[in-house]
Amino acid sequence: MKRKQYISVGMILTALLLGVACQNELEITPRQALPTDDVFTSSDNVVAVLIGAYSDIKGTFGTNEGGELYGGDFNIMSELLGSSGDVRWGGSFSTYREFDNKAITTTNILVRDNWFRSYEALNTVNLILMHLDVVDEAFRPQVEGEALAIRGLVHFDLVRFWAQPWVAGTDNNKPGIPLKLTPTVTEEDAEVIQRATVAEVYAQVIEDLTQARDLLVPYDQNGTRISSYTVSAILSRVYLQQSEFAKAAMEADRVIASGLYSLVDEPLKAFNNQSNTTEDIFALQLNSNSNVGDGNTGLTTFYARLNGVGRGDMQVQPQHLAKYEAGDLRKGLDTTLAQTATIVNVDSMFYIGVGGQNAGSIQVAKYGNVSTNIPVVRLAEMYLTRAEGNFEAGVAIGATPTEDINVIRQRAGLLPLATPVTREQIRQERSLELAFEGFALHDIKRWQLPVGDLPYDAPVLVLPVPEAEIEASGIEQNPGY
Repeated sequence: MKRKQYISVGMILTALLLGVACQNELEITPRQALPTDDVFTSSDNVVAVLIGAYSDIKGTFGTNEGGELYGGDFNIMSELLGSSGDVRWGGSFSTYREFDNKAITTTNILVRDNWFRSYEALNTVNLILMHLDVVDEAFRPQVEGEALAIRGLVHFDLVRFWAQPWVAGTDNNKPGIPLKLTPTVTEEDAEVIQRATVAEVYAQVIEDLTQARDLLVPYDQNGTRISSYTVSAILSRVYLQQSEFAKAAMEADRVIASGLYSLVDEPLKAFNNQSNTTEDIFALQLNSNSNVGDGNTGLTTFYARLNGVGRGDMQVQPQHLAKYEAGDLRKGLDTTLAQTATIVNVDSMFYIGVGGQNAGSIQVAKYGNVSTNIPVVRLAEMYLTRAEGNFEAGVAIGATPTEDINVIRQRAGLLPLATPVTREQIRQERSLELAFEGFALHDIKRWQLPVGDLPYDAPVLVLPVPEAEIEASGIEQNPGY
């Protein structure tokens, strides 16, 4: 990728003086730049850059840098592109409307910014991996493990969005995405990286994550950062996407069996929290003392419609609510909120928006406060993954599929299933429990289900390589663009 990538003075000063890295480490155009040798001079500096990598994967909303990644765009892009009518875009931003209409252009700024933000994050962790010799030996494995985990996670979501889906039983030699495994420090050492195949990308993702999982075993209590169990949870996603069901169940079981996590007592309590809940395996920390910023503005802006908060652009449709059973705590719809209501007044999973534009539409209450954490991996997902993995593999690692589905159902206030669970029930519980958390497109593709009239592998369900990247590097564009 022919992009000028330097460590900026702003990041260096923040890292050295405040102990955290700013969100602007890797610039497209360098301002005042210093050689990396002047940054990676101490263990503390390398750790500070690692903290900056968490800021990278959170992303930046509403700035010139753009690209929200796990702070919002990866969620919204998946939910809109994977929707057959459960959610619609009700806002004025044409970049998001293109996802709703399944008609994305190669000049879509949302596509461009998330592509480049992802590769900036990859460059950050590759710089860290290049300078591990500077890190104190006592916690060098932790730094290496976290950097590899971020690299694996970002490559995984890049290939899920920008390449044709993995299809079990085939060679998966379709064009994937460029694998960024070494850092770019100066313009002179920038090079064009051609697209690896889908199979090659998945192999690298699994290699990075497996190594990270094992490196992080001694650091499973590191609180708000990626742990060995976080990596197992991410690996379970990767294996599930590949239809490696037994492996997915094993990684999910490792997380559940650790005993470190437990479901909160009501579904809505898993969201809008300023510190980790017992259910959070990994969440982006977004409080005033956070190292990744103090606002989940992307998610809250578009999902919320409350007094002074949100635009209400992500509008849930009645057909989605019709999918829940009577008495399901995940179905509740609050229709009586006052115009002055904020998220603290919402006690149902859905509500009728109030307080401004788009008031009157149905909103999900999972994102209603800009100062609360963003769950990236929840324990509920692990029960659902273990259930599906065991069912499809015909095994019972840790529990039976019915037992795991009943854990989720009972937390939702529903009666347990008395008969063995079916494939359709497993998928239904997953779709309802994880609704509007960024799983829609990826689950549909691995289940090979249509999106409206579109087949799961339709070219329009794959993002285009940004035109700016094509112009800079000449790499291959996706079919249909």
